Amino acid sequence: MKNLTFLFLIAVSTAAAGTGSLYSRYGVGDVNAFLSGKNIGMGNAGIALFGETHINLSNPASIANITRSILSASYQYRSFASQDDFGSSVVASGGINSFALAFPVLERKKMVFSLGLLPFTTVGYELRKEQVVGGNASVQSYEGRGGINSAQASLSYAVSSDVMVGATAHYLFGSIYRDQTITFLTGNLFGATYNETSSYSGLGLTVGGIYAGIDKALGLSETKSVNIAATLFTGSSLDLDREVLRNFYSSQDTAAQQDRSVSLPFGFTAGIAMLSNRTVYAADMQFQNWGGFTVDGVHPAELQNSLRLGIGAEFLPQSDFVGDEFLKRISYRVGAYALRSNLELMGNSINEIGGTAGMTFPMNPETRVHLALEYGLRGTTSSNLVRDAIVRFTVSVSASELMFIQPPID
Repeated sequence: MKNLTFLFLIAVSTAAAGTGSLYSRYGVGDVNAFLSGKNIGMGNAGIALFGETHINLSNPASIANITRSILSASYQYRSFASQDDFGSSVVASGGINSFALAFPVLERKKMVFSLGLLPFTTVGYELRKEQVVGGNASVQSYEGRGGINSAQASLSYAVSSDVMVGATAHYLFGSIYRDQTITFLTGNLFGATYNETSSYSGLGLTVGGIYAGIDKALGLSETKSVNIAATLFTGSSLDLDREVLRNFYSSQDTAAQQDRSVSLPFGFTAGIAMLSNRTVYAADMQFQNWGGFTVDGVHPAELQNSLRLGIGAEFLPQSDFVGDEFLKRISYRVGAYALRSNLELMGNSINEIGGTAGMTFPMNPETRVHLALEYGLRGTTSSNLVRDAIVRFTVSVSASELMFIQPPID
């Protein structure tokens, strides 16, 4: 338990860190999907897949098949190569991305309880502009960092042998820091700084379900090989406290704005998964109503509804652990995704398209290492906008043991 506490504190301290895209300056930053290492390698799809040796964070119903306690943690490296009409830059960062613990509570009803901590949104950008103000050369810089985290608890339940449901309660919290600085290089003008700290907190709820073997239920097959699933995020009303510090040459002032509110919109995901000849296929469609996002009742003009489509396949290991070669125990994944993001700037929808790949290495019957690589292109250089080439590399480790499981009594 000391080791679990130590890992939890590391996750808390690094969940909001990172440097990313200039597009994260809008709204509450880049929105992160609730994914496991396996899902990422399959085009960010897989809400209809059960997690048995890992914790699937995308659907609370998917943890129902976990039969022993599982500890999962992931590290993610992110690189953004950005280009516009005036030049290019590359920024990169890495850190612990998620932490989760799951264990069965009532096996006959497939009640599994899970705790997790992961980023909900991330902000990380830097922008430097040189221009002439009043005949004087100046440098203006803009920097943002931070984000909103989700500390969450999930519970699954078997309505029947084929229908699993679940719910995740989110506590959303975190701070976003935005700084602006102007420095004059010529003339007698003095510079100034503007520092804004926005702190968010509130509750949210995700409910989900999986119907296992829908093909057999409809009489299309004699075996259960097709699952369908859906999740719903109900949205959230976040409390917002904002503090602004302005520094001028001759004065300094601080303004605190409390009792403000931010309305996060609802969203839903629908997915399907199929097993055929040791290959798992998955496809997801995710929608979120960012047109309903407001700050004190005001909707930012640059935000629009988002839509993500993801497809992927996993090629299962050839055999089990008993006396088998290591290479035969490795699973492989490939996928692709297309995203209509929640941003529309200068009349252009900021879209993203990319491909993914992944592998799982079973180190022993209780421990697995999942690798996932993503490469995506986002945005455009037209209308003075930015095009990002994005690389994300995720390493996640899941380890299980029979903790919390009462041994049989002879």
